[in-house]
Amino acid sequence: MTLANRIDATIVAQAADWMVKLQDGPDARNHAGFERWRAASPVHAEAWRRMAEMTRSFNDHVGELGPQGARSVLESVNAQQKRRRAMTRLLTFSGAGIVGWTLLDATPWRSWTAGYSASVGEQREFVLADHTRLTLNTDSAVDIRFDAHQRRITLYKGEILVVSGHDPAGRPLHVDTRNGVVTPIGTRFTVRQPGETDQDTRVSVIEGAVEIRPANATGQVLTLARGQTTTFNRNAFEAPSALDSSSVAWIDGLLVARNLRLADFIDELARYRRGILRCDPSVGDLRVTGTFPLHDTDKVLRVIQHVLPVTLHSRTRYWVTLTQRSA
Repeated sequence: MTLANRIDATIVAQAADWMVKLQDGPDARNHAGFERWRAASPVHAEAWRRMAEMTRSFNDHVGELGPQGARSVLESVNAQQKRRRAMTRLLTFSGAGIVGWTLLDATPWRSWTAGYSASVGEQREFVLADHTRLTLNTDSAVDIRFDAHQRRITLYKGEILVVSGHDPAGRPLHVDTRNGVVTPIGTRFTVRQPGETDQDTRVSVIEGAVEIRPANATGQVLTLARGQTTTFNRNAFEAPSALDSSSVAWIDGLLVARNLRLADFIDELARYRRGILRCDPSVGDLRVTGTFPLHDTDKVLRVIQHVLPVTLHSRTRYWVTLTQRSA
């Protein structure tokens, strides 16, 4: 098993248990025990890294968190009622210390233990047993399940490119999302599933066609043809529209902007960068046009600062804000 693949749920639970123990204040025995546990296996270290990464979303601090950082996060949660409620929903433990995600959508838990994943800023390509080619964009997680009757790709979060392979057994290929099922008909297509539970799924067809079936709309099927895109939720789908090639430029490692609001541009760029990246509302309506490499977000930000009247303010490498340049 590689670190990018599945982590056993017991180890994830151990990492979560250490996260909670470290909130109790200075305790040399706890910290020594934690360091021994983390150093015992690369899988333990990776489970802790993923736990720390999720915890960052409940705290204003960013970067890789060690024990001290984790304790600071939890102290901040205890000090602020809203974040305390969020952490309570995030980490619910049984008497045995196993994580129970009963109050939270299962996506975060499942994405941690997914068989295939790409971290923030990373893109990975896999060739599946049926020769289907699967490319994961930044911060994505999927599981694969093939059996005698069907082939299923479950997208928990992020964005994927699927180039469907020919299956001699004739088994149908399905992509399961939170909002429903996408079934390709000999095709090349992308599916984007935001991490937020209330957001729609977007499907774009580059070649061939796909069928879309919303989870709660029994009997409703939309056939999406080459060069079309749409979004759908659990109950319905939007009417198809023409595919803008800029929306799939990530396949070539590019971010393409055509007269795009700076605020929207920064939101998209932030998907490929760890930490916090944002712009002040005073510059949010500035317009961006150009083609930018996704592998170097620092370079992109320097270019934006050069061509627009904005200044980069960096608290750390992981906390950058664009503000209006002073005269």
